[in-house]
Amino acid sequence: MKRLLADYYFDSTLRYEGHTLYYRPLEDEESALGGMLGAAVLCALLADTDEGDSRGIFLDSAGQRNDFFTRYEREVRRENGGLFTTEVEALRQGYIELHESDYLLRICRNERLLDLALGLVMDYMQRLVQEQVQAHIYEACPWHTPFAQWLFDAAHIEPWRQRLLAVEWSSAAEVYTLAEELQGDTAEQVDLPPRFYFEGESAEHLMESYFRWLWLQVEAQAAALPDAQAELAQLKPYVLEQETNYDFLLPELKRLTPEASNLFRRWMRQWTDFITKQLGERTPAAVRRRRAPDQELFLDTILPVPRENSYVAVRNYILERCHYDAAFEAYYHTHTLVHFCDQLSLMFEWDVNPNHLGKRLKNTKK
Repeated sequence: MKRLLADYYFDSTLRYEGHTLYYRPLEDEESALGGMLGAAVLCALLADTDEGDSRGIFLDSAGQRNDFFTRYEREVRRENGGLFTTEVEALRQGYIELHESDYLLRICRNERLLDLALGLVMDYMQRLVQEQVQAHIYEACPWHTPFAQWLFDAAHIEPWRQRLLAVEWSSAAEVYTLAEELQGDTAEQVDLPPRFYFEGESAEHLMESYFRWLWLQVEAQAAALPDAQAELAQLKPYVLEQETNYDFLLPELKRLTPEASNLFRRWMRQWTDFITKQLGERTPAAVRRRRAPDQELFLDTILPVPRENSYVAVRNYILERCHYDAAFEAYYHTHTLVHFCDQLSLMFEWDVNPNHLGKRLKNTKK
């Protein structure tokens, strides 16, 4: 059997040579199409011919197309072909070469062959995207502990996944834009805000899947020691504490939008309830305190954060901010002290005790 991408001379205007398709109409500059675009046009033109049969070009079924893509990647391996970034750039260059709208139709010679060639390109680029983003977020971002860290990391990966899945590969403009973004270190160069929801995945499914993975790790740890069941019982409170603590992420959460920060906290409240039920443990007081509500009050650029446990400073902060911030003052007067202290705790990143603050506020009133 011949090589799939062996050189081929069609006529004086069209030839395939060195894994590149060259097209030169009369009295015009030569265009060069590389990557999958050039290979797809070659194979579309040779399909169902004796030459195509001798090269093993069969493209009718999904399985045959997958075999075609695999053979293509083997034959262009030495030229770094078959990589996502390489193929995006080759497609971009191909669209630049096709500077007249009917060039590709003229090369393919009829609409059915054009449709076949473009279909191969679109299918192949989607195949490369799937290799990049994986079918599930927990494959693109493998499980790691604690859940809060995995959630935070996955939320930064998901926007890029969805960005790639949404690319319309037949659009030259979209391919140009993506190629520019890929000039740096792939997704890390694209400034996309984190996304705390994952297409096609329910929160319950993700939590169940993570817990199954986590418990396998815990069981393996316990099995390495004598009396594994006793070890498991002792590990449960530790696991619960570790898996519901996200204090280490508080500085990062401050950089998020209020909507994103609140969505993260909603995830963690549901996760706390879920893992507590799974482990059959009573929720420790430290965990209960972490069940913070959505954040509604935020720091401004005028007043500094009061020092931890300095309730005189907190009282002064409240009184001073009420002088110029009508929304803050309204919240203070229309919510219970407990709810208000929850918001102050989120703002200041330390636990504001309503009893201690209440005493200072009463002294002020006297």
